[in-house]
Amino acid sequence: MEKIYMLHGFMGTGKLHFKEQISHFGKQYVVDAVDLPGHGENEYSSQEEYFKDTLEWLIQYLEANGEGYLIGLSLGASLAIHTAMEKPNLVKGIMLTGYSPFIPKELEGIMENQYNHFLNIDKNDKETASYFEAVHGSKWNKTLRTVLHSMTFKYPTVTNVGLSSLKVPTLLLNGDQEQHEVKATSYVKSENPNLNVGLIPNAGHTANIDKPALYNYIIEEFISGVK
Repeated sequence: MEKIYMLHGFMGTGKLHFKEQISHFGKQYVVDAVDLPGHGENEYSSQEEYFKDTLEWLIQYLEANGEGYLIGLSLGASLAIHTAMEKPNLVKGIMLTGYSPFIPKELEGIMENQYNHFLNIDKNDKETASYFEAVHGSKWNKTLRTVLHSMTFKYPTVTNVGLSSLKVPTLLLNGDQEQHEVKATSYVKSENPNLNVGLIPNAGHTANIDKPALYNYIIEEFISGVK
């Protein structure tokens, strides 16, 4: 059976962010809902250069466990596309959700405000802090800080050159409620007409969670086309 790796978003886990996809695709594929470093049951500690180190960790993980399709949500989507660019031989196809290849200028201030809010989450939102500790254990605060800093101030941008040279079968499937993610689908398609893009109606940043039935159907159709 072919393998699908599922790469979750910030402060999530594979099982939490892909519950509906695990049950659906597990009937036909070997599904590996990965916990990224610093998250869930992954014992590999998050590093200061979070994205760079996690990308290296993921590539080594794929080399050890075999090629497959990558489904990535948000942070996981960034990791999926960079893996496809660096090691296309490990990737049969990538499906990206809640993703933009860069942070638009108008969002930079919002991202920094979000960063400052989360830095003090143990004081500002004790309920969420307790939830993070329950899901990720005592490492949650270090993970939060390293991931936030990496994705806010060192966002792993994919340039137009990178997009145009991408050879791995790709589907960018965003929700239609976040304007910068709607624009991202048009931008990606304009830079590389060979890439597939789409929007899920009435879905936000986590389209796979918001509209799982439609999301799963489109993913299934995409993989069938790749085969």
